[in-house]
Amino acid sequence: MGPQCESRVNFSEGTFRSTYPRLVDLTAVVLAGVVLVLGLMAAWAILRNRRHARAIEAAISRIGGGLPDRSWRRAAALDESLGSLERSTAAAQRERARLAGAVQAAPLGIVVTDDHGLVVTTNAAAGQFLGARVGEAIAEARIREAIEQAILRRNSTSTEVELYTPIRSSLEVSAIPLDFGVESVGAVAFVDDVTDARKVAAMRRDFVANVGHELKTPLGALAVLAETLSDSLDDPTVAASLAERLRAEATRLGRLIDDILDLSQAEALEAHDEPVSIAAIVADAVDEVDGTADVDIEVTPIPPELRVAGDSRQLRTMVSNLVENAVKYSFVRDPNVRPKVSVEARVEGDQMVLAVIDHGIGIPAAHLDRIFERFYRVDRARSRATGGTGLGLSIVRHVARNHRGDVTVESVDGEGSKFTVTLPVWSGSR
Repeated sequence: MGPQCESRVNFSEGTFRSTYPRLVDLTAVVLAGVVLVLGLMAAWAILRNRRHARAIEAAISRIGGGLPDRSWRRAAALDESLGSLERSTAAAQRERARLAGAVQAAPLGIVVTDDHGLVVTTNAAAGQFLGARVGEAIAEARIREAIEQAILRRNSTSTEVELYTPIRSSLEVSAIPLDFGVESVGAVAFVDDVTDARKVAAMRRDFVANVGHELKTPLGALAVLAETLSDSLDDPTVAASLAERLRAEATRLGRLIDDILDLSQAEALEAHDEPVSIAAIVADAVDEVDGTADVDIEVTPIPPELRVAGDSRQLRTMVSNLVENAVKYSFVRDPNVRPKVSVEARVEGDQMVLAVIDHGIGIPAAHLDRIFERFYRVDRARSRATGGTGLGLSIVRHVARNHRGDVTVESVDGEGSKFTVTLPVWSGSR
């Protein structure tokens, strides 16, 4: 190798030796930078994981779950808590649906508002009074006033409303404040239609008054007759006459009490599903009256298989009252002809139609709408003379309606009357 070549080699070795330390320093710097970056990234990841871990723990606490005893179980604990939350939410939704269904099905009107009086929910029974016509608008105003008073005073309030619509009705409105701790969250109002209850109460008062009045007459007569009889014991003829009148008044009083009891039972009776033979019922009722009546009772043959669902004793009372009523008010102008009462029963579709027809004095048209009322008499003097109590037709109507049927009347004054009872035919599948 020549001198030139040797000098080049020496030059390269010198250059490398002089450059190598700088390369080592640069590599160290780069590695240090990489380590620093990686350290920073690791520190950031640790901090982020800690924040996430704290967030997970906070979420688990808010959900109501238990914190895990190991950090690596946080995800599983969160999943369990979320599952529990989903189940609780589903249960709450079912409970809310159940509550909403109960509110909608409630016979009372229900209006729920927030603490500003704005309607949150309502049901159909109360909805008819919200945004309603002029007549019901009075009820809406009273409902809103009651709710406002309940919210402002934080106390329950109630009021009564009379609606003078085509059908007069009475309402009771009650409002109750709703609180969540010490915070007011609104109010709930209950609207109860007490029209029927008011009518029933009035009917009871009238019934008691009428019963008292009806009982006073025979009791007063019994007292007078007994006093007169005690003063007439020396005259056997007068004593016998007074004793007969005493018996008649006692019988009348007994009939009145019996009719009151029958009416009470008819009003309280629930529909029965026992098959009852109409032919047997009519036969019993006619036999009961026929022996003491100066009237021919003609019964159209009734198929023995014709049956209705009901209570045999009540149905017998109903038919007996109709037949007895027809016999009492039957007459003919020709003294040589006996009065006649007709009883017939037939099937029309799924209904049994029973008719009791007389050819008597009839009922004036002005009285036809009221003859089924308690103690109502078209002719009080004639009714007392025949021993009527004024309850027979009321009993008939109650028994018919309790057996899912009804009774109607057709009459011509001076010519006679026809009472018709319709009842469902026994189908055998009830």
